[in-house]
Amino acid sequence: MEPKAENHAKTIRLDVRLQQRRADSTTPPAASSPPALGPGSMLGNYLIVNQIGEGGMGVVYKAMDTVLDRTVVLKLLPPHLLQNPDFMHRFRTEAYAQARLHHPNIVTLYSMLEIPAGFVLVMEYVEGQTLHQRIQADGLFDPGEAIGIFEQALRGVMCAHHMGIVHRDLKPDNIFITHKNEVKIMDFGVAKILDNKEPTRSRSMVGTLLYISPEQINGRDADFRSDIYTLGISLFEAVTGRLPFEHKTDYGLMHAHILENPPRPRRLKSDLPRELEKVILCAIEKEPDKRFQSASEFHEALLRQGQRYGLALPVADGGRTLSLRQVGERLGSRNRVLGGIGFDMLLIAAVALLALTLGLHPVQERPRDDVEPVTRLAKKIRTLPAAAPTPAQARETERQDKTPPPRDRYDSLRKAWGG
Repeated sequence: MEPKAENHAKTIRLDVRLQQRRADSTTPPAASSPPALGPGSMLGNYLIVNQIGEGGMGVVYKAMDTVLDRTVVLKLLPPHLLQNPDFMHRFRTEAYAQARLHHPNIVTLYSMLEIPAGFVLVMEYVEGQTLHQRIQADGLFDPGEAIGIFEQALRGVMCAHHMGIVHRDLKPDNIFITHKNEVKIMDFGVAKILDNKEPTRSRSMVGTLLYISPEQINGRDADFRSDIYTLGISLFEAVTGRLPFEHKTDYGLMHAHILENPPRPRRLKSDLPRELEKVILCAIEKEPDKRFQSASEFHEALLRQGQRYGLALPVADGGRTLSLRQVGERLGSRNRVLGGIGFDMLLIAAVALLALTLGLHPVQERPRDDVEPVTRLAKKIRTLPAAAPTPAQARETERQDKTPPPRDRYDSLRKAWGG
């Protein structure tokens, strides 16, 4: 009998699915459902407002912290799950992982409590919808909206990777979009902490079948590139309105992720920018070595596409939303100013170098050994006897001596005109 389609969207561990099925056959149904906490109930110093979710890891409540007077989210692992080592491992992993992370694009963990009702994670409360809910309600996103969402998501993922944490389940259900269009990564229940000293659970498949990477299916160690694959599948769905692989069985989905080529996004949405299609296909390559090798590389590729097509992206600038092209122009103008200053400095350095090359420096005094021979030669020239004048030169000199000088400068003119 084929599993229902909605089961594929749930986070699973293949190595514990059989254990759960065996437990279900021997455990009374009443024991598997924790008692609900109604509005107005108190859980420690937290006043329950209402239940906002329920899943395999327990129940999620909106509550009021009566001590700090703030709204929070309580994620409760009920007592009957405390006996399951896998659930306890996941719960603690989520707490340890989120406790390391402080970033605007990651839901903040405030504390973890152990109370009679079970273990509780106390987390930041944000209002909005998951990416999955937005796709279901509004359909596919235009490229600008999608780039704006995934650019923010990748900022949060870069922070997690920098802290050595692989999320392993970055599906649209775990990408939350607030009413202010701020993106928050949540649910680190199956995250992998790379420096964790606990023994690795080998040959286990962790993730969600609709979005899981091929190496996770094969039980290989997931690294940062696994998150890139899952985000790439989520981006594919956001801009085309459907998933690349939509099979009805678990086997069909696993086979598709490992062996089938995904359809080109432009076949499903013809007006999608061709370069954005290349980014998506690079992110969901089967082989990790052919994908983007880091979240920052994926992030930069998205920003380049946004800049190229002038797509809108929320950027803090006095409350306004700037396009990536405007951001690029602002950065360009700053670079031009800095470039002008740099050119001036380079010109000054070039003139200084030219001056040194051409010898534009103080003239040094010649040594005494070079000056004295010239002085002695000048003295010898001044003491040489003068040459005797020729007879013609002597007569001309005598005539000039006998001629009286004119009374003024007009005497020669008067003589010429008989004056």
